[in-house]
Amino acid sequence: MRRRRLIEARKRAGKNQEDVAAVVGVDRTTIGKWERDESTPHPNQRPAYAEALGISLDELAAMLSSLPVPDGSNVPEWLSSYLGMEQSATDLRAHEPEVVYGLLQTPRYTEAVVRASGLSDVSEAYVDKRVHQRRLRQRRVRDGSLGLDVIQSEQALRVRVGNADVMAEQLREVVELSRLRNVTVRVTTFDAGQHEARRIDTFVIMTHPWGDPRVWIESYAGGQFITDADEVHYFVTTFAQAADLALSPAESVAFIGDLADEWESRR
Repeated sequence: MRRRRLIEARKRAGKNQEDVAAVVGVDRTTIGKWERDESTPHPNQRPAYAEALGISLDELAAMLSSLPVPDGSNVPEWLSSYLGMEQSATDLRAHEPEVVYGLLQTPRYTEAVVRASGLSDVSEAYVDKRVHQRRLRQRRVRDGSLGLDVIQSEQALRVRVGNADVMAEQLREVVELSRLRNVTVRVTTFDAGQHEARRIDTFVIMTHPWGDPRVWIESYAGGQFITDADEVHYFVTTFAQAADLALSPAESVAFIGDLADEWESRR
């Protein structure tokens, strides 16, 4: 249980619940509820809580996350950190040129992506856990508590994942999610040509209530956050350029709908 790590961090800091409560400005029983996963600290309380425990906000976010890890206890620390920060973000701006963005994926599409990863077969338990985790992560998109602005490449919508039926279902799902007030999806078509975001590949700009935006980039070796203000500004500008090159949200929805029709015709 990740929340047990809150207790371990508090003890490493040599503090009891009363000590931590005094720093955060809450009652001792509130700290107990946080540690037992009966409630979670408000984003505005997290900087003081992290300071009291002697950990970073990234580490705190990972400890507070209630998402199941994808492969038991052997989850990489960078992935645990990302999942926690994603759950506490208010807005995400994502550039995804390879596949349909994760928080927009259907269960069958996710399953097909997981099965196609790597050179060896994966267990059914692993696949089920990944699909379940992805659906839990998507709850904040569907309940409106997470703002999502996604730029997808045309390539990501045309590369077959699973079969034609899976693709048609997936693209219909993107169209439906695009109608939510907190979701914006834009498509960079092949005609947009080469641009800086495409050269960089996949990245996510995260906004949290307690600080400046940060950028998440991921590679074969793992993932990392970028927090340097100048570097973050570079990614923000790059995202804005890609948005200018992309179809408008309305045009993108129509484009994705037409692609869904194409995939349905291949069934």
